[in-house]
Amino acid sequence: MVSCKIDSCFDLWINTIQSFVALWESTACAAYLMNHKAYPVDEHLLYVETTSYDTISNAFFARSTMTDIVGWRKLLIVTNEFHIHRSKAIFDWIFNVPSIDASTYELYYLACNNVGLGIDALDSRRSHEARGESNVRSKLAAEYTTLQGVFEFLTTKHDFYTASKLVERASSPKQEHVRDKLLELSYGKPSLSENTNRVYSDAIELRGGTICASIIAFVALFIGFCLVAIRNTQSNNIRETSSKAN
Repeated sequence: MVSCKIDSCFDLWINTIQSFVALWESTACAAYLMNHKAYPVDEHLLYVETTSYDTISNAFFARSTMTDIVGWRKLLIVTNEFHIHRSKAIFDWIFNVPSIDASTYELYYLACNNVGLGIDALDSRRSHEARGESNVRSKLAAEYTTLQGVFEFLTTKHDFYTASKLVERASSPKQEHVRDKLLELSYGKPSLSENTNRVYSDAIELRGGTICASIIAFVALFIGFCLVAIRNTQSNNIRETSSKAN
């Protein structure tokens, strides 16, 4: 599924790089569904959530900005096999905490095959997922038991939504972080880097071609002006010679 999303959204990278607009994972998924060769999905049936940065916030914003408002109560959560257990822990937590709307949810889960990942990367990702699932079930779900509580967690504890943490990250962009390369591989980072380099390479070639074309056009235009000037000069000389002869 990782490789499918990367392949389906590659064409979007050119526009996003040129316009400096973020390419959300949900946008890539929407592009994949809309452009599916065998079973394309009508664009009016797709709703894109572009607020979240991880699975916890994905569940929270899906509920607080979509399902609670629209009234969707039977949900199917689709993700990779290596991600299914932590996703279930998170969505079971977020969608079962009380809110103003007392309606209950029916949640179903579907695990996709882990396509495009090696055994080592899968093992690293599964270890990461297991730690996250344990943290959700044993700590977060027990401590934050309302939707308001989840909001408090996101805005005061979470690295991507707490003001002080965001300022700290922005203030030290060059800070080195020790990361698991195999874990990064499971998120598709190397492939994205390769695609990004390819886009930049294509852009450079395109710009180079544009520059060459501009130079050729300028030279052709200059030669044209020269030929016109020479022709006019010759015509004037002929006229002057004719006048003298007369």
